[in-house]
Amino acid sequence: MNGILPRPSEVWHWLWVLVEGGLASLWWIAVVALVAGAGWVAAAVWWRRWAVRELADRERVELVPAATFDPELAEVGRVAGRLASVRTASGMLPRRAAAVRVRIAAGAEGRLHYWWEGPQRSAGVLRLSGYRRVEVVAPRTRSERRRRIRFADAAPLKRGGSW
Repeated sequence: MNGILPRPSEVWHWLWVLVEGGLASLWWIAVVALVAGAGWVAAAVWWRRWAVRELADRERVELVPAATFDPELAEVGRVAGRLASVRTASGMLPRRAAAVRVRIAAGAEGRLHYWWEGPQRSAGVLRLSGYRRVEVVAPRTRSERRRRIRFADAAPLKRGGSW
């Protein structure tokens, strides 16, 4: 075993040399860690702002099915695959900005209304309905969709108030 393993005194000597070198360059290590942390924070802020900007500019498509709308299973699978490809069609976006939102509501005439909302970059994929007997229409404006109900001579309830 002579020459294969270093003597204990040599091991302690080299460990001490490493500790002295680390302590001598501690300021340098702190500066590198500070710059790396600042870079990470700047990248996270930029990524979040990019996601918020993309979420503000989304495409909405309204689908109105006919009264005889009854999709087959293959048709549903094909449309689900198309909706799954919206993320790919939108390119590199933050995950929360590349998501597709599907909303379903009953209309005044008793028919279901579907809204697909996704990134502006993939608007072409969203406009392809894929279903037979489904009409793709321009979505209504925000004021047409939701009207606030106000009662005369009635003060609004406070949040958390009692009945």
